[in-house]
Amino acid sequence: MKKKTWIIVGVVSVVLVMIGASVYHQAFAKGPSVTTANVENEVITDTLIVPGTLSLKNEQKVYPGVEGEEIAEILVKEGDAVEKGTAVAKYDDTRVAMELERLSLQIESGYLRINQVDKQLDRLSDQEKELRDQVGKKEAAKQIAPERDQLQLDLRMANLDVRQLLLEKKEIEAQQKDLEIKSKLDGTILQVNEDQPTDSMTQQPVIHIGNTDEMVARGVLSEFESLKVEKEMKATIRTDVLPDKEWKGKVNFIGLMPDENNQSVAGEATPAQYGMTVEIEDDITELRTGFQLIIEVETSSKKALTVPSESVLSADGESYVYLLKDGKAHRQDVSVGVATGEKIEILDGLTAEDDVITNPSDELSDGLEVEVE
Repeated sequence: MKKKTWIIVGVVSVVLVMIGASVYHQAFAKGPSVTTANVENEVITDTLIVPGTLSLKNEQKVYPGVEGEEIAEILVKEGDAVEKGTAVAKYDDTRVAMELERLSLQIESGYLRINQVDKQLDRLSDQEKELRDQVGKKEAAKQIAPERDQLQLDLRMANLDVRQLLLEKKEIEAQQKDLEIKSKLDGTILQVNEDQPTDSMTQQPVIHIGNTDEMVARGVLSEFESLKVEKEMKATIRTDVLPDKEWKGKVNFIGLMPDENNQSVAGEATPAQYGMTVEIEDDITELRTGFQLIIEVETSSKKALTVPSESVLSADGESYVYLLKDGKAHRQDVSVGVATGEKIEILDGLTAEDDVITNPSDELSDGLEVEVE
């Protein structure tokens, strides 16, 4: 009997402890701590991330050989400052010089022919004078006329030939002047490669001229991206080299033709890519040509309701947030739009008067009491 009594007492004690714990939890225990934020009505931007490189805005590259000519002499060295129009190199003028020599000989021969015909005409005039004493003036002129006409024709042809040769010589002399390679910009000689193999598959420029004071961010756009980006769109430039800094700029060029470096694979259609440049408005003296960049282009902006990105959860393809109402968490389904930075656009489901829980955890459930930090 005593044993049964102890069992009953034990069961009752356990029940009482459980009831007491439940009452204590309801009376004193606190719900999970949460932070909240107001739904904001603000301007958001849709951005496009494009990898890029810091490049010279203006540059000139001189490669070996042009129309069969090879560079014979380099007139500058690395580091030289040059002005627009400064001669930096000369192509080999051997072929042109030989052509000029040939034309000079032909011109000289033409003048000799003209002198010869002039002398023949003079002798013919003397013969005509002698004939006048024998057959009379009219008959003498008649007899001499055929030979004089032929000599005058020969003289005219010889003069035309010389004039043609003089024109050709003038053109060749102009080509000889063009063999002098001149700088197309005010800048600095960045590179000189005198020993350039002519059979190289990837030729480097013999001379590279650039203005290091003016640089741009260059990137490449896909076919789809090229339709979204327009000139004058704002851009933000960053680099992993200086992660805490950023520079502002504007798009100033979008290629109308596919980029030449877009290599296609044999038998496969390769999507076209288009060059883009961004003019950097901030001071970039601490950056160097060739730095890898991240270009963030603002393709559109609009006013919209936004919430912190971490406040939006998803399950079974549905997006939702937890709202704070009367000290409790209430689940609210939402439709989301553009994500920008740390914010995300809310298309439907919230109003500007709502407060969302910004640190939702697995402990939250619909109707659960919470404590606001």
